[in-house]
Amino acid sequence: MIRNAIVVVLLVVVAVLADRVVREENQRYALLLGMCPPISAGAPTDVECLDKVQTRTTWAWHLYYAMFDSIPAVPWTSNR
Repeated sequence: MIRNAIVVVLLVVVAVLADRVVREENQRYALLLGMCPPISAGAPTDVECLDKVQTRTTWAWHLYYAMFDSIPAVPWTSNR
């Protein structure tokens, strides 16, 4: 009984973490492609656009690319 409960809890944790990784990879790839332009010149990227944009056809591709592909990181730019 306890073992089954532990397995269920671990599966839920894995599912939650996989969902978070998929969301982050979607946003990272959208930034890399420039799918969400800045609100105005010098402004940060629109957060609502990043939440709604879909860069790949399924969540499985996001998970695959997040885990196995070596896409370069999006360069960090600051407006100081």
